[in-house]
Amino acid sequence: MKADQNQRFMDAQTGALAMAAGGLAVAAGALARAGARQRSYRGWRWWVAAMAVGAFGLLAAPWTADLAMAAAAVQALLTVWAPLTLVGLRRFHARLGLPGLERLDWAVLAGGAAAALWLPGAAVLLVHLYVAALMWSTRTAEDAGPLRLVGAVVAAVALPPSLAPWDQGRAPVIEQAVGGGLALLVIAFVMLSLMHERTERELRESRRRLRVLANTDPLTSTPNRRHFHELATRLLRRAGAERPVLLVFDIDHFKLINDKLGHPAGDRALRLVGRCMQDALRANDLAGRLGGDEFALLLGGASLQQAIGVAERIVQQLQSQSAEHHLPVLTLSFGLVQVLSIETVDDALRRADQALYEAKRQGRSRAVAAHGDEEEPVFSESQRLGLTAL
Repeated sequence: MKADQNQRFMDAQTGALAMAAGGLAVAAGALARAGARQRSYRGWRWWVAAMAVGAFGLLAAPWTADLAMAAAAVQALLTVWAPLTLVGLRRFHARLGLPGLERLDWAVLAGGAAAALWLPGAAVLLVHLYVAALMWSTRTAEDAGPLRLVGAVVAAVALPPSLAPWDQGRAPVIEQAVGGGLALLVIAFVMLSLMHERTERELRESRRRLRVLANTDPLTSTPNRRHFHELATRLLRRAGAERPVLLVFDIDHFKLINDKLGHPAGDRALRLVGRCMQDALRANDLAGRLGGDEFALLLGGASLQQAIGVAERIVQQLQSQSAEHHLPVLTLSFGLVQVLSIETVDDALRRADQALYEAKRQGRSRAVAAHGDEEEPVFSESQRLGLTAL
């Protein structure tokens, strides 16, 4: 009767460990699939290896009986999964801030596996505490929570079996197998979470970069026409009684620069204009490239005279730096309007374009302000800016 009970107990242990091994196999397969789909992630292969070693140890544990060498071999097998997990973490994220070196991890792994053949309890405890200590001493906040959870699990599963007397036969081995299996299942979930979180971070960063690319003119690093329109619409909604001033301007005789000096010179001119324009901005101002050599400025809470002063500073800086960029003296023509409370951005842009055309008609290299509506514009302020045009 007692023999039958022992046999049934052993069969139950074997079945439970086999189920746990199957769970680890599924977890290893999930990690392998996730890692294969994200080939840029380093380290996941070592996590799969740790799962495989743990699964093999779970399956081998019920057959150790009371043979010391067989039990020690299984104990050594169940010891190495923690260092393998650590190696995978080091390679997965080089900025984790884990102290120590990977070659030391491999030395601990080899030494712990060898020591487990003679001093299994002490070997398990020392190896797992080494891994747990490194997990807890990470210097980055990015993945500190998951790492410390892994460290706590590694330390917790190593302590009870390591304290059990070795002469109790396979009981300590079974305990370590069960604990290791549960720990590996938790760690598999954590590693999948780390991979998922990194994928999410990379997707967010990719979306942010795509938004920047979609919203920014790559040549001048200023908002493109569409994004300028969006930002200007928001700024006009927030504007109070002091209405902003819209300036539309372009480079005089820009086609001649491209024709005589080549398109690289034209690109240098556009970049220089964009830089000088941005240098003149205040915190509540907005700049953008509308297309070609045409730019726009929206100055919050400014008068037309103040806006003409901004245009003059832009031209002065532009002309003082033209020679440094191997360019002739560049001149700009500006059209300015005070945006009305009932106007949209498109309405204000059309009126500013009319003022810009008037500046061209008057001889270029000047700023002209328009008043009134689009049907009957009145051009009042007109001021020459900088040196004579080309």
